[in-house]
Amino acid sequence: MKIQIMQKGETIEYTATELKKYIIGMSRGAIIPEICFMDSVPMIKEEGNIVLGLLAELSLDISDLSDPFIEDIIDVDIANGTGYIAGSNPRSILMGVYKYCTSAGCRFIRPGADGDYVPYADLTKHSFKYRKKADYPFRGECCEGTISYEHMRDTVYWLPKIGMNMYMIEGIVPYTYMHKWYGHVGNTKLRQKGQITDREMIYDYIRLLEQDIKKVGLQLHTLGHGWMFRKLGVENGPSEAQQAALRAEDKKYLALVKGKRDLFGGSSFYTHFCYSNPEARKILVDTLVEYIQEKPYMDFVHVWLADAPNNQCECENCIKMHPSDHYVQLLNELDEALEKIESKARIVFIGYVETERPPQKLTLHNPERFILLSAIGLHYEKGYKNITEAPLAEEPEYRINEFHPAPDTVRMKWRRDWKKACNNIPNIIYEYRYYTDMYCDLGYMQIARETNRDMRDLAEVGFEGCMSDQTHRLYMPTALPMITMGETLFDRSLDFNKLTEEYFEGAFGAEGSLCRAYLEKLSDLLCPSNFRVGGGSGVEEAGLGNIETQRMCWLNNTEVAEKAVQIPAHLADFLPIIDRNIALATDPARQLSWRYLKYHSEICGCFAELLLAGAAKGKEAAIEKYYVLEKYLCEHEMEFHNAFDVLLYLRALRLKLGMAMVKYYD
Repeated sequence: MKIQIMQKGETIEYTATELKKYIIGMSRGAIIPEICFMDSVPMIKEEGNIVLGLLAELSLDISDLSDPFIEDIIDVDIANGTGYIAGSNPRSILMGVYKYCTSAGCRFIRPGADGDYVPYADLTKHSFKYRKKADYPFRGECCEGTISYEHMRDTVYWLPKIGMNMYMIEGIVPYTYMHKWYGHVGNTKLRQKGQITDREMIYDYIRLLEQDIKKVGLQLHTLGHGWMFRKLGVENGPSEAQQAALRAEDKKYLALVKGKRDLFGGSSFYTHFCYSNPEARKILVDTLVEYIQEKPYMDFVHVWLADAPNNQCECENCIKMHPSDHYVQLLNELDEALEKIESKARIVFIGYVETERPPQKLTLHNPERFILLSAIGLHYEKGYKNITEAPLAEEPEYRINEFHPAPDTVRMKWRRDWKKACNNIPNIIYEYRYYTDMYCDLGYMQIARETNRDMRDLAEVGFEGCMSDQTHRLYMPTALPMITMGETLFDRSLDFNKLTEEYFEGAFGAEGSLCRAYLEKLSDLLCPSNFRVGGGSGVEEAGLGNIETQRMCWLNNTEVAEKAVQIPAHLADFLPIIDRNIALATDPARQLSWRYLKYHSEICGCFAELLLAGAAKGKEAAIEKYYVLEKYLCEHEMEFHNAFDVLLYLRALRLKLGMAMVKYYD
């Protein structure tokens, strides 16, 4: 067998090696393909050859293609080891390889070398024909939580396997998130007093990660928060270091809040500039222009402002316009600067806290350069479509630095108004359901169904895709929620039940259906709808959520207690099945699935005591049980760190319980 490719390029060559790897794996070494470069268009149905190429190269249909880099079209036609895998861009060809492998029985269970299930398959007798244009052009993930380079790298290589096409590195470098891993922030067993993280190491890792992203052909998104103070010489890090680095003469560029111009909350991450000051805006524009010139390979540059509400500049000139108008003014000046250097860089700006409200006076001069990102951390149980179709609540009056989350229906309206004000530019939803919301449903079954519903409905409420701000470690007990997100964004018509059946069979083997039933019941007993209510969560704490629900809080709730008391027996009944499969599993990926399920059972056992204590006796009783769970997680984190974000989970629980927390930006 030969794998023929039409061009030499990093992504297409990687695609060929991936196809070769899986063919060797599925044939158990009986077929070892040869990779060949072709100088001319090969016959796409020559016996024993699989051709990899762009749609146009192979004279295939491109009538529904308008932007070859952004839009993904997969076209596969292989019969008995002969045919082609084509795409609208090199990334799409790679996705086509994974679709072909999936059709032959492969399952991409989770990120990492131990995440693939590769069965035996006689590819000389296997045929697969498939053509599909992705239903949403923007499908991706943004780094968040507690992460290492390896966590990010494995995520990047996994995303094309589940239909995702973009990855975002937040900040000049994501020091905040990576330090939480390398500094073991929040882990009482691993954290050393005074432990710091070498910043140059982080820069080196990000250079590697950028190469990884380009290798698989993903859209590379970057910046977001944390860039604004670069020219002032202030980097993210401990508050004391930032205060020491900020020169007194530069404070005039910062927002005036309560009569003072200084770092808000002690952090440049949280601090706005005085946007009516043209010198301050020039500093920001120059920072962005220099960054774009340094890294011309960036596909989309996210220009976000400070990551905190209620700290807009209160000077006499700034109060003359709403924050969104100041934002548009800055974006227009950036566009003019990029025009002067003939840069084609695409800019993504965000409707976030105060800038959720659309501009009142100004509009973008060159909307073709821009994409709107709408940060909408809603109560995900409701669903975007239901919120959009609900009666519109009263729109609150704007008062500077008196931000409170508006009703969900109003926030969705503001997002539509932003689009209208900017010539109907593309709009991506930026959401947080895999930041901490999944910890309300440790069984992951309810949140997977909600994800399928919401990703399916995005088009009906006017979005062109989703960027998921999330931990990269949410694969215990399963990766079903994340796979559901990627696959549904690619194909809105996806059959969720069929996807779920295939996932559990692939991840757990013959007793996968038992595992699914076990987790379905566990999700019910954990009362995710109730646990979402009462106390904070990471979303609400950041001012992004507005929970409105008719259900009672989980605290002092007899119905929750009646279910929680059943959890220990449910876990105990299934434990022999887990142990049997750990002992008997011959496939390493499946064995790891069962091992993760055993750790998960221990976590759920500890959490069940917390849930029952809170439901039967109240918050203080739940807090006593919290420390048992924290101890277990901190002691065992290194055994399952690729699949579970201990810091984010403990932080979410502490918020629910009103407990003091480790600072997020340490």
